[in-house]
Amino acid sequence: MERSTIQRRYGIIGESELVRRAVDRTVQVSPTDLSVLITGESGTGKDVFARAIHAMSRRSGKKLVSLNCGAIPENLLESELFGHERGAFTGAVDRRKGFFEAADLGTIFLDEIGEMPLATQVKLLRVLESGEFSRVGSSDTRQVDVRVLAATNRDLEREVAEGNFRQDLYFRLNAVQIHLPALRERPDDIPLLVEYFGRSVAADLGVDYKGISDDALQVLMNLPWEGNIRELRNVVSTIVTLEKGTRIVPSMILPFVPRVLKAHIPEPDSDESAKSTLIHMPGRSVDQVERELIYKTVLEIRNELAQVKAMLEHGNGRTSSPVRQLTPSFGFEEISDDTGQSAATPIEEEYNLETVEKRLIENALAKFGGNRRKSAVALGISERTLYRKLERYRIP
Repeated sequence: MERSTIQRRYGIIGESELVRRAVDRTVQVSPTDLSVLITGESGTGKDVFARAIHAMSRRSGKKLVSLNCGAIPENLLESELFGHERGAFTGAVDRRKGFFEAADLGTIFLDEIGEMPLATQVKLLRVLESGEFSRVGSSDTRQVDVRVLAATNRDLEREVAEGNFRQDLYFRLNAVQIHLPALRERPDDIPLLVEYFGRSVAADLGVDYKGISDDALQVLMNLPWEGNIRELRNVVSTIVTLEKGTRIVPSMILPFVPRVLKAHIPEPDSDESAKSTLIHMPGRSVDQVERELIYKTVLEIRNELAQVKAMLEHGNGRTSSPVRQLTPSFGFEEISDDTGQSAATPIEEEYNLETVEKRLIENALAKFGGNRRKSAVALGISERTLYRKLERYRIP
């Protein structure tokens, strides 16, 4: 079966080389019984590939059972996986089968496997190696024949190094790995995805999908999409639903654009010259743009404070030192003296971009009592971006 036919059948949209590699690996491994680890950021479509693997396997006539390991409390996860006997714990009023028994002769898909506690990992490893398990509250051993697919948005090699994930389980799950690229790594696939989602939603609503303008499509192709395909699907679905299939233009996208990038989107009546200001940042990532904006804001605040201080000192009859005006360009600060002459000197170490950004994040977290959502809003970045920066700067 051709790759394009497989993609249409299982809803895998994209023609980029990274997607093609993932599809080819999926076709190659599906007929086997090997365990498969599907990796990639949240929202990249790991569940879609899991369903495709099961559908193309010899177990396709049996059940595909899916379980999100991160959505179930730790004290209940073992019961969900392996079942329990009546009276095994408070609330266990009946005997119950677990997901492995339900998936016997079929496939089980363990999403967010990196969230699984270590104690449960031990029992999962036993099932993978021997097919044996015991229900919670029972000493009887049961046998199942289940193919295991797992997915994670975590770096499991690092989790293993930090002692959060068992190495033997990682090797057992990672018989074959399929990595799904982030949407920002394949922006040329965005037009295909927009068309697919737009037409699907319009068909469900019973309206005609009028498409998307070129400038609106350019906006979507230059956004970071930290929520990946899921985020793009939600945005397109919402716009098509609210606008009843009307042709999508840049102004319709504004409510869904990160605050730091909104200034780059032209108004609907802007002329052709203004259209060139669409979010086009050759050679610069969104993180760099955010840092530049944060840095510029810090410098402006410092300049204002310096001016206020100088005015107060002058009012008290004190001789003030030259007001130091910082500019965000070229890594130098401008010092103006009484003669109006200026000289450029290197910025002090404490105003290193990363240092400033880290302090801003720490101050925001302190101000909002550690609330990450409020801190992200105050900083003008997404909550996911904030998580990434907390990890980068090792901020607890």
